[in-house]
Amino acid sequence: MTATLTINRFKPMEYIVNPSGRIVSVQDDHIDEWLTRPDFRKATQEEISKLNKERARTIHEINNSQQSNLVYMATVSGGNDGYGMSSRHIMNALKDLKVDISTVNQDQKIGFLYHNPYSIMRMNNPIKVIYTMFESDKIPADWKEYLDCADRVIVPSKWCANVFASSGVKADVVPLGYNDEVFTYREREDKRETRKDFIFLHYNAYNIRKGFPEVLKAFCKAFEKDEPVKMIFKTTVKMLPFPLPKSEYPNIEVMQGEYPEDKLAALCSMADCFVYPSRGEGFGITPLEAMATGASAIVPNAHGISEYFDDRYMYEVKVKETCPALYSKYKGQDVGKMVVCDVDHLAAQMRWVYEHQEEARQKGQEASEYVKKYTYKNTAQKLKTIIEELDQLPIPDHKVRNILPLKEV
Repeated sequence: MTATLTINRFKPMEYIVNPSGRIVSVQDDHIDEWLTRPDFRKATQEEISKLNKERARTIHEINNSQQSNLVYMATVSGGNDGYGMSSRHIMNALKDLKVDISTVNQDQKIGFLYHNPYSIMRMNNPIKVIYTMFESDKIPADWKEYLDCADRVIVPSKWCANVFASSGVKADVVPLGYNDEVFTYREREDKRETRKDFIFLHYNAYNIRKGFPEVLKAFCKAFEKDEPVKMIFKTTVKMLPFPLPKSEYPNIEVMQGEYPEDKLAALCSMADCFVYPSRGEGFGITPLEAMATGASAIVPNAHGISEYFDDRYMYEVKVKETCPALYSKYKGQDVGKMVVCDVDHLAAQMRWVYEHQEEARQKGQEASEYVKKYTYKNTAQKLKTIIEELDQLPIPDHKVRNILPLKEV
């Protein structure tokens, strides 16, 4: 039996800017609470107008003129990270496979939610699918009641499926992927022969969950200031939490701003090694993007990255310990733990890659072929199979099982 959600009222929403510079919506009766937190502020009218234009443009690009009558896809639109970025690729890949899908709700048989499960209350489709993920080893306590309203729950990694299972939620695994039309292989040169700087790359920098503190400490431990090596930190943060002055860090460069995919792919192609000691991932797309261009990669065999980790194609950084998972959205809640990578081992691995550049180039080249099994096209093919299975199901009776509150997404 499929649950139908009854919503008593929709609370007005306000727009705020979080510490990463991203605009998010919150219920207006919680706005004062959010604005007391460090680095949160109300969005300007100009920023809201720009966001709405980006959303409208994204919907226009995704939807064609045909009326969809099979799948309604509910997700975030606009933005170049997370759900917002990958949703566009998944949508387009499904359309390439002739799946009848639209972001316009026209009472389709199947509602496909690609976001956190709270948004399921906005879907009135008779068959509901949630494709979601979490980065720590315990989902929020209230997620289960929302996930239980879906006929099918999908996550991008076996690790994620085990996390959900520990809370009593069964989930199918469909790995995410990268855009193989933009992130393509480029052969590297031997920097020792050209005497050019060997380049390490890390993004999204200044995001603690992505392992920025470990990268900075490891790089400074592994290399002297006068060595021909450079560390590039790519970040979307507009205001840096602390400076890295050239006088103290001559071989560290910070690149700021939102990059379109082609510019990000060019940056990956320029790098010799991608360093990503992430503390928690539901899957982890960014190492795949870098490896697709031929960069060697240093990553942990942990959390969602374990879905594709293979030491034949990437260098492992060991996990030293765990730490409590911290999310501003779930402040005060027990959302499990994340891992912290070993700084000494990361420094040793970075040094090894630098001193064994021919091996690293070969590993990067082989990795660029290996990661081709993790593309959005392959993601869409697996999702299409699930959609076709659900389409064979009869439309169930609508009976109210739970009345769940509207929550911010």
